[in-house]
Amino acid sequence: MAAIEQMPLMKSVVYESLRIEPPISLQYGRAKRDLVIESHDAAFDVKEGELLFGFQPFATKDPKIFERSEEFVADKFVGEEGERLLRHVLWSNGPDTESPTVGNKQCAWKDFVVLVSRLLVVELFRRYNSFEIEVSQSPLGAKVIVTSLKRARRPTIKTVDCQDNRQVRRPMRWATGGGGLSRRPTESG
Repeated sequence: MAAIEQMPLMKSVVYESLRIEPPISLQYGRAKRDLVIESHDAAFDVKEGELLFGFQPFATKDPKIFERSEEFVADKFVGEEGERLLRHVLWSNGPDTESPTVGNKQCAWKDFVVLVSRLLVVELFRRYNSFEIEVSQSPLGAKVIVTSLKRARRPTIKTVDCQDNRQVRRPMRWATGGGGLSRRPTESG
């Protein structure tokens, strides 16, 4: 897990995906008290009990917050300024910088969704050297079709054959041992 935390671009790609296409884009609820909702240009009085409806892309694609708001920008959330933008990523029924509580209706699984998404991106790049996709719009959001995959070669290590001192390349495989997963050369070269 520590290695994943040292991949800021991969983290940014996941958050940019959630910003561009929030998994839950429509949300509603009743106001628990009188409140004022403010936008950049106006303020709206909301009375207790009134029904509220939110469309996440209005917030997550706000051009006053996000430069190139309609465009996927992989490194949007890299660095200090990128980290500050995370408070405007609202895909989980609240700012991503807040934690779920009983009172805020924030998605209880939001951190898990981000973790699994990050692991998926890591696994994709671990298994494939390159891939090509076509992206288009569909009635339900973005439509992504994988058109080409180039499988990554299995890593190899150099070993010295003790009998005649020649170098041999052996493919690696994942193996489990007492200490968890580790990479070991296969028995047959």
